[in-house]
Formats: sequence, C-alpha cells, structure tokens
Amino acid sequence: MIDSIRTVAVLGAGGTIGALTGGIVAQSGRKVYLLSRHKERAETGLVRAMDQARSDVIARNVVCGDYDAMLEQAVGESDWVIECVSEDIAVKKPLFDAVERFRKPDAVVSSTTSSLPLRLLCEGRSGSFRAHFLGVHLFNPPSKLTACEVAGHADTDPEVLALMKGFLARELGREVVEVRDAPGYAGNRIAFLVMCEVARLAAGKGVAVMDCLVGPYTGRAMAPLATLDLVGLDIFRAIIENLTRYTTGPMHDSFVVPGYVNEMIAKGLLGNKTPERGGFYLRIQDEREPMVIDPVALHHQRAPRPRFGFVDEAAGKIRLGLYREAFDAIRRADAPEADLVRKVLATYVAYACHCVGEVSPAEVGLESIDRVMAHGFRWAPPSVVLDLLGGPEEMREMLVRYGIPVPDRLAALPRKERNLADFGQYFVAR
Repeated sequence: MIDSIRTVAVLGAGGTIGALTGGIVAQSGRKVYLLSRHKERAETGLVRAMDQARSDVIARNVVCGDYDAMLEQAVGESDWVIECVSEDIAVKKPLFDAVERFRKPDAVVSSTTSSLPLRLLCEGRSGSFRAHFLGVHLFNPPSKLTACEVAGHADTDPEVLALMKGFLARELGREVVEVRDAPGYAGNRIAFLVMCEVARLAAGKGVAVMDCLVGPYTGRAMAPLATLDLVGLDIFRAIIENLTRYTTGPMHDSFVVPGYVNEMIAKGLLGNKTPERGGFYLRIQDEREPMVIDPVALHHQRAPRPRFGFVDEAAGKIRLGLYREAFDAIRRADAPEADLVRKVLATYVAYACHCVGEVSPAEVGLESIDRVMAHGFRWAPPSVVLDLLGGPEEMREMLVRYGIPVPDRLAALPRKERNLADFGQYFVAR
C-alpha cells in the first residue's frame, strides 16, 4: 500500500467540484492532473480553482489535459485518482474501465458521488481496484465548506480508508466524517429532502415566501431555493432520482421533484449556471433585488419582499444573540406560515434521526450528522434545532401533529448542556 499521496489525477475537472477539489490538492503542494474531455474545459477549471483560492501556487502544480491525450500518463503516475463526472453510472463505468487499465496496483481511486452506491460503481472490478476504491465527498465550494464525507464499501481495505482519512484531515484541512455506503450519505440525503419539501410548498406559497420563511434566521447560510439555484436544478433532479431509486425507509416518498421544477429544467432555467435564464431567481445587472419565478406561469417577475411578524421578531432576537428566545417566537406563533416553518424544521430533525444507524453509526447518535450539516452546508446541526424546538418530547408531539413519521431513536437522544452562542454563526438575521 502507498504510504503518501504525491500525485493526483482529477477526472471531470471541467466541473465545479472537480476543479475546486484539484485546486485544494494543488495548493497543498502536490502535483495535480486536471483532465476533462476537452483540454479547454480543464483549463477553465484551473482558472476557476485559482479564482476561488486566489492563489498562484495552484497553477505551478497543475497540468491540464484531455482524456485522449493524457489519461494513461496521468492515471499511471497518480497515487490518488479522483472521479468527478456526472451522477450517471453509464458515464462513470467506462471511465473506471480506463482507470483500471492504467492505475498503479496500489493507487487509491475515489468517486465524489454521494447519490450512487459505491458497490455498484465497482461491480465487476478486480480485487485490487475494489480494495483501493472508496467515496470521498467534498461540499461545494470546498474552499469554504470543509466537511468531507468518506465512505468505504464491503471490500475497501481498512488501511486505505485510514490513509485517506488521515490525509484529508491533516494535509487538506478537511472535517472528515466517516459514513456508510448509503446513497446520499448524510449531508445530501438530509438537505435534499428538506429542499424538496420547501420546493413543493413553493408551488402554492411562492418562492420568495418560502425562502423568507425558511431563511437564514432558521439556521442556514443560504435560503433553500437559493441554494438549489447554486447547486443547479438539473443536478438537484439527478440526485433526487438516484435517492428515489436507491433508498427506502421512512419519508422516502418525500424525494419527489415538483412538476413545475421539471418544467423549469425543460426550459433551461437551471439556476446560477444559466445566468441569462436564471432558475428560482433571475438576477438583473445593476439591480439589487432579483426577479422571482412564478411556479404557475413559469416566468420571472418582480415580487415585494415578504414580511411576517413572527419572522421579524425571531430575526430581531437573533441579532441580539438570543437564539432560544428567537425559536420561542417560532414555536408560539399562531400564523399559518409559522406552521410551515415548524413543519420544515421538524422534517429536518426527524429525517436526521431516521438516518442514524443507517448512514452514520448508531452509537454516536446525531454527532456525525451534526458535523456534516454544520461544516458541509452551514446549517445549524439537527441536535441544536431539536433543542431549540423544545427537545424530544415536544418534537414528538410536533411530528405527530404534522403527520411526520416519528423516529424510533428520538426518545433516546440525550439532552445536552450547550452554549448556544457557539452555534450563533449558523443563525443569520436577514
């Protein structure tokens, strides 16, 4: 087994996560091959990585190329091969065919997928490939979000897993969270279910209203539908389709892309990646406020910023650092919109609890999931939201009231003494 990572090949470097992951590795002083189908795409990825890091060190350590001209050389030299292509087994498998032909016997191979089972991606591969294959899922943008979910499969060599966890933590500064080979891992599985729920509610309530109601004051760096614009609606749908196909269990029927979102995708309204068309939002140059999609008419329009008394009250408490009092305002509000907020927050906590034992080790409770959501999405950890909503008993009543499946593990979760000021960074009064 290799004892260190000196050279790395990134396959799919034209995409955002591939480019930025390669940039982080190059910034650590390693030689990095950035490869794409076309060299120009890899070069664009290099520019994106340099812009993100604002560092010239990256360019000195990077070689750009295309698969036809450079795949054999890059893979053959590398200690770690990172696959970052689209979330489609039919696209990934031919690339892994080539990697298996050219890789060194002890080279580590990883996929950035979070929604496809690793066992399927390495099906039919050699024993050596399978032993050195694992999932390494960084969050976008990795220069700002330090969480890194690491997953082995049944045949991953434990020493390879340990090597990569140590390298990612020590050399790349990642907040490493080991998860099981479960589609979506923890972060995307939980976050995308919540964002599905918000997108569904937006069909009736409106995009601006839902992003206001479930905005940063509830414990997230960015409102849910604005986050989906950042992700890309096509990628959102691909992840949801894979989660629908490969997962089961409580709340599984929540993994549904709303019909109007499918229509947006058909019209090329994909979010930030289509700035001229927009997505949920369309930003106009020199205008402060973006236009907002009408889910019925499917065109963007100017919309007044929504205002709700309980939201203003909670946000005011957040400004003062009174986090428990802010959530008390959410808990006691009798406006129908407050019910929507409570339901979405309860969905978040409940599904996180359902994932304990399946995605993360049962013995650590919500700890692993807390770390992923905090460092991967900048969302307040589920255990903190549970505490702010009154703890397990009050949460159980809330789940029953909203018809959300009650997790078996909910009652067993310990109440923690915590300084809420330590989590103030996740609650933003805007």
